[in-house]
Amino acid sequence: MVVAGAIVVFAPWVSVSVSASASAAAAPTAAPRPEAVPADHRVYMVSDSVGLGAAGVIQRTLPEYQVTLDGTPALFVEQLESKWVRQRMATAPDVFGDIAVVAGGYNYPYWDPARFDRSVDSIIAALEQAGAKHIIWVTLREVKEQFVTPSAWRAVQPYYWYFPTVNEHLRAALGRHADLSLADWAAAADQPGLTYDAIHLNQTGAALYSATIAAVVRNVATQLDAGSTTQVQVAGLRGVPADAKAVAVNLTVTAPAAPGFVTAYACGVDRPATSNLNFAGGQTVAVSAIVNVGADGKVCVFNSQRTQVIVDVQGYFGATSSYRTIAPTRVVDTRAAGGPIHPAVTALVVPVVGVAGVPVDAAAVAVNVTIVDNSIAGYATAAPCDDPPAVPIALVNFIAGTATPNFAIVKPAADGTICVTTNTPASVIVDVFGYFPAGAPVTATTPTRLADTRATQRLAAGTDLVVPVVGVAGAPSAAAAAVLNITSASPADAGFVVAYPCGAPTDASTLNVVKDRAVSNTTIVAPGAGGAVCIHASTEMDVLVDVTGWILDGFTGLTPWRAFDSRAR
Repeated sequence: MVVAGAIVVFAPWVSVSVSASASAAAAPTAAPRPEAVPADHRVYMVSDSVGLGAAGVIQRTLPEYQVTLDGTPALFVEQLESKWVRQRMATAPDVFGDIAVVAGGYNYPYWDPARFDRSVDSIIAALEQAGAKHIIWVTLREVKEQFVTPSAWRAVQPYYWYFPTVNEHLRAALGRHADLSLADWAAAADQPGLTYDAIHLNQTGAALYSATIAAVVRNVATQLDAGSTTQVQVAGLRGVPADAKAVAVNLTVTAPAAPGFVTAYACGVDRPATSNLNFAGGQTVAVSAIVNVGADGKVCVFNSQRTQVIVDVQGYFGATSSYRTIAPTRVVDTRAAGGPIHPAVTALVVPVVGVAGVPVDAAAVAVNVTIVDNSIAGYATAAPCDDPPAVPIALVNFIAGTATPNFAIVKPAADGTICVTTNTPASVIVDVFGYFPAGAPVTATTPTRLADTRATQRLAAGTDLVVPVVGVAGAPSAAAAAVLNITSASPADAGFVVAYPCGAPTDASTLNVVKDRAVSNTTIVAPGAGGAVCIHASTEMDVLVDVTGWILDGFTGLTPWRAFDSRAR
């Protein structure tokens, strides 16, 4: 139906008010509600012409939400605020809920950076006043000549140049607004076939645009607040005994609002000044860790930034295990006291015994190695200083400008040191969180490659690579578990890898992968059928498997199981 120049669509939990033109606009009209909808199931969206072109698809993509979409083509952000947000606040405040989406910024032909920043802050303040707890801003498509027609490219010439600048200002606004997240249309739209000009959406583009927004809506509805500490029950569940000393876990963050870190530790003690996992905004990244079990059989997971957190349990060290838990302790941070970036291809000698409670005769230490301040992508190795591998084997694969961690069990050199080397300049952080005493049933070795599909056949999507770990490369036949570093190389698409005992499939994950990027993670896996570990790839990729040690006794590997997933709340 048409009401005073506005198109109003009625459906359960959905209303859309779209001004037909700037000149024919009327005040927002509230659609009647068939039932009261709780605030956490209401989404308010205000948009210019791009979002309006996907209105119906957005509604269908978020069927569990009441979606109210207002907008007018060719309005500046402050005009969207005054014409729609402020008017709704006065006439129909019930359209607002916990989540608000802003899709504006294209219509700024006379670019004024300070004005845009003021308009961003102002509309966010208005939405907060209306009750929004989470505000999502859709970034602008950064138009590229190769992805549009020649005529569209000519048409966009007067103004396409400021789209990346708008996005830079939106990313900067994340630092000013803790409740702001970005739906990264700029990244999703970096491909052809999405628009009928250079900006406005065709059917394919509307579907992708809506899915991009919907993913962030669902994410912010469940993500943990910055500074949260989550208690995760691990002992007494799924084969982990009530008196377990420590658990081997895989920690994953996904869709964080901004850069931050995660620290896992025993509940009931003070949080240590260390980290297990560092991440960039929007990144999905995983790392394994051995975490001491604390009060009431729980481990605590602290996240410094708003994000989703997933905890998978891979096995446990029993009460009689020789593994010794210590309070996680930072033993090296090359950034300390303003230290210079550590040079490339230069071993950083790190004392790991005789410090933090680790005895001088320890057989192996459990460490977390984090690479930061790297302007160039590369890799890092960690090994006994007196026994480096003949061919460098990466422990950490890192991308430019992103802090990247990994866990390792490393045999110290005769002088109690390990050496960390990067192939590009970077800062290095090493945290120690446990050790195996002399005589413990553990063998820590120089990293040895067990499998590399680059030399055989690339792993197809949805298939498993079977890797024997018992009776190979010096492995003892009675090994209870292998310490493996798994690397995904050149994946064809985003996805995940899971390492598990062959014959015991699981829905957990070991590492998450990004298209065409190398990612690695260390994990402790019990051998399964035939003394082998299976590596499952969700997308086509090459897989490298390196062994750094075996545990003979005291550790029980499990089929990985999910102990916590904030997305499922």
